[in-house]
Amino acid sequence: MKNHTLFLLILTLFMAGCSKNKDPNSEPSISSQSVSTPQDSEAEDTPASEDVPAPEDEPSNTVVRDLIYEQYDEIDKIGGLPVTATASGKSFQLRAKLFDAKKEACTRTPQTPPGWYTCVLTIRTSLTSNGTEPTEEDSSEQGARIGVKWDKSGKWVRQ
Repeated sequence: MKNHTLFLLILTLFMAGCSKNKDPNSEPSISSQSVSTPQDSEAEDTPASEDVPAPEDEPSNTVVRDLIYEQYDEIDKIGGLPVTATASGKSFQLRAKLFDAKKEACTRTPQTPPGWYTCVLTIRTSLTSNGTEPTEEDSSEQGARIGVKWDKSGKWVRQ
């Protein structure tokens, strides 16, 4: 019984000592600090007169097509995608070439700023892993998605 009482007494003194070291007025609380988000700082850096508002319509087929081709060109510039087969541990570069792209639909992404869309496309692409150039004869159709947003400079860009 004495051990429990002694333990509780020491614990109470310890907690009381810890609480006295903090002065509630010495540290500002989170609610009193101003919090700036990236959107706020971007808005302050750029004058409002330069911002081009997002159009009412979704991005056109040509815009979406150009953006997906841009993405595949960037992959090609870095030499393809590095891939490792987990079963064998073999690593290689997977090269992809886009031959055609057609926008099927673009939908507004919920809870995003105006001008943000997720677009669904049907693409015709070919993949190789042996270092050769992908050919159209070996291409196949598949679905793809790309995030598209309206840039403040007045053009559509990838998200």
